[in-house]
Amino acid sequence: FDISNYINKQDYIEAVVHEQIVRLYIITNVPRDTKFQPRTRNEIKACEWFSIADLPANRKDMTPKLKMGVGPNAFFMVLPFVKR
Repeated sequence: FDISNYINKQDYIEAVVHEQIVRLYIITNVPRDTKFQPRTRNEIKACEWFSIADLPANRKDMTPKLKMGVGPNAFFMVLPFVKR
């Protein structure tokens, strides 16, 4: 999926993770029926849409497991940004 038509380079959230600055870019208006195809084998299990309100606030938050059947560890890359 080519995000070049969707990205605003000024629209991001920044966090420090293990003493390194990491950015999460916010991409809006991506069609919900977009088919994402990971190019790296065995690194990405699945690509799915989730409501921001349903994301876990920490590693022990079982909200996504109860609501969507997905454990909080599946969201380890976004946890530093969600808890802000």
